[in-house]
Amino acid sequence: MKSAGYRIPALPIALLVLSIGSASCSKDTTPNAPRSSQVSRQAADDIAVYFGATLSQDGVPLSRVGATNLQTIARGGAFALAPSKLHRLTDEVGFSWSFTVTFFDAAGAEQATYDPGTTARMGVVARARGRVSTAEQQASIGIHRALEVNGLLPTEATLEIDGSSADTADCAFEAGDGSASREYHLLSSGALTDVRQSKDEINFPYPLSGTARWEVAIDARVEDAEGTRTAHYDATVLVTFNGTRFPTIEVDEHYTYTVDLDTGEIRRLPS
Repeated sequence: MKSAGYRIPALPIALLVLSIGSASCSKDTTPNAPRSSQVSRQAADDIAVYFGATLSQDGVPLSRVGATNLQTIARGGAFALAPSKLHRLTDEVGFSWSFTVTFFDAAGAEQATYDPGTTARMGVVARARGRVSTAEQQASIGIHRALEVNGLLPTEATLEIDGSSADTADCAFEAGDGSASREYHLLSSGALTDVRQSKDEINFPYPLSGTARWEVAIDARVEDAEGTRTAHYDATVLVTFNGTRFPTIEVDEHYTYTVDLDTGEIRRLPS
């Protein structure tokens, strides 16, 4: 990893200001033009940092359902909550969840309860809300997921997760001396395709393969000694899982990173 790229440093507000400034240079020279801008390197870094934080252990990993995870259910672990009913709870990192889970047998018939011997798949519709806090940012996040999870039968070694995930986020960055600040509002709509997860989470804790792809719209605003500037970005974010702790993230096919699924740390890779 060290030879392939380098760690993105804590994002100083000056760097974020440059991101906004360069993005605002479109055919319309109005400082606050709402025109969508090509994603700059700095803006891509910022987007990657956001998705890295949400996918890591302290965010809302794709395999989490409330306070438990999909592997636990698929291995026959206790699922105390009744299926097909709305549940509300708070998980171990402070995210509040509301969700329903519906179980099906191998023939596609809905089951009244989860049966470790005959339940073949489940549908999950979940919403999660919470905060991701780092030294650089404070983010309020809302996430909606509709997942189809196959592979629950005891004869199967892996789960396959398909479905959709949509995010709404409000993030704030502030200079240490209070001289400048940046805020952005993010909307994304994504698809999970063939995300495979081993039921043996001890030896294989990370997704083995598959992709998560989001279309993202970001409205950004910066305030500093020079005044207030805004910019709008549209971007595509592609996460490709590879069985390791370090899947890749591509932003607009031009900027590539790895993300540490334990810590959320982002590292740039050569373009």
